[in-house]
Amino acid sequence: MRVKLKIYWQKRQGQLGGTHENGLDSILSKMPSKLTSEFIGRALLEKAWDVGNQVLYDMCAANREHIRDDVIIAKVWLIGLTYAAAIERRRDKGDAVGDAFYETKVAPQIRNSDIDKWFEAVDSGTKEDMALNLETHKRVMDLFTRISGLEKRSLASKYLHFHFPSRFYIYDSRASTVISKLTKSIGRRLPSLREHDDVYARFSLRCLNLNERIDSLVGRHLSPREFDKVLLAYSRP
Repeated sequence: MRVKLKIYWQKRQGQLGGTHENGLDSILSKMPSKLTSEFIGRALLEKAWDVGNQVLYDMCAANREHIRDDVIIAKVWLIGLTYAAAIERRRDKGDAVGDAFYETKVAPQIRNSDIDKWFEAVDSGTKEDMALNLETHKRVMDLFTRISGLEKRSLASKYLHFHFPSRFYIYDSRASTVISKLTKSIGRRLPSLREHDDVYARFSLRCLNLNERIDSLVGRHLSPREFDKVLLAYSRP
C-alpha cells in the first residue's frame, strides 16, 4: 500500500507525532516576521509572469500524451528553456547537438518510455497521495537523467508541475534556499516509500509544512503556483 504523506494524516496516525522532538512541529522554524498575511497577499497579487505561465499550463493541458515528437519537443523545450532547466544541458554532447539532440534523443526516448502510464496513474490518484507524486517525480527525473547524463531534479519538478499544477511543487536552487531559511531540516528517515528522490521528497514535505503554517495566516491552502510566488517574493531583497 502506498504511504500517503499528507501532513494532517501523518499527525492523526501518529507516524510523525507533533510532540516528538523529531516530529513535524520540529521541522518548522519560527515564522519570520517578514512572512505576514499582508506580505503573502502582496506576493499573490504579482501578475508579471501569469500570462507566460498560463501558456505553458494550456499547452500541457491540451497535449497530455507523449505520442507525437513535435509535441514532446515543444513541451520539454519550452518548459526547460523558460525555467532555466533546459534538458540540453548535459554531460556528453556527443554527435547530437542543437535541434538534432531533441529530434534524435529527447523525443524518441520519452515517446518510448512509460511516461504516459505514469501520468495515468497520477490522474487516477488523489493529490493527497504524496507517495505516488514522489514516485512519479523520481521516474521522470531518472528518464531525463538518462537522456542528458545529468541530474534533472529541477526539470522533472517543473515538467510535472505544468501537467499537474495542484500536485507538484517547483524545485530549484532559489526555492530550496528559501525553504531552508523558513523551515528546519528533516533529520529523520522518511516513512517507507516505493521510489523517491530523497532531496525532492524532503523539499516537498517541508513545502507542505510551511503551507500549513501559511494556511493559518491567510485562511486557505495555497496552490503550488501561489506558494512559489511567496517563495519568489521572499527571496527578493
